[in-house]
Amino acid sequence: MSELSIIAHDYALNADFARKFNDAVLVLKRRYLLGRVGNGETEDTVRQARQDLKGLVGSLVAALHDEGKAWTADQAQVPADLLERLRKRVKGALQETITELRGVVDDLEKGVALGEPAFKALDVVCEAADETASAAFRRLRRI
Repeated sequence: MSELSIIAHDYALNADFARKFNDAVLVLKRRYLLGRVGNGETEDTVRQARQDLKGLVGSLVAALHDEGKAWTADQAQVPADLLERLRKRVKGALQETITELRGVVDDLEKGVALGEPAFKALDVVCEAADETASAAFRRLRRI
C-alpha cells in the first residue's frame, strides 16, 4: 500500500467511527436529556441508536481493557489512534473511565434511560474521536 492509501484508510476508519458514535449519542441525548426525538426520528431510531452505541462502547471498553491481547472483530472496529488519544486524555483515570463506560453498556443492555453521568463519559469519547478524525484528515491533506 502506498503512503497515501494508508493515510486515506486511516482517515476513513477514524471518521467512520466518530460519525457512528456521535450520531448515536446525539439521538440519545435528544431523547433522554431533551425528552424528545429529532425530526425524522422515531422510537425505532432511538432503539437502533441504543443498539449501535452498545456495540461501539462495548468494543471500545474491550479494546481499552485488553491492551496487548489478540483482538476480536468487534474490537478491531475501534481505531488504534482513538485508543491512544483516549488513553492520553484520561491519563490516570483510565480504569475509572472504563468502569463508567461499562456502566453505560449495562444501562443500554437493561433498557435504562441514560442520564448526565453516562453522557459525560460518552462526551469524552466523542471529543477524542472527533480530534482523532480531524488529525487524520490533516495528515491526509498534507500529502
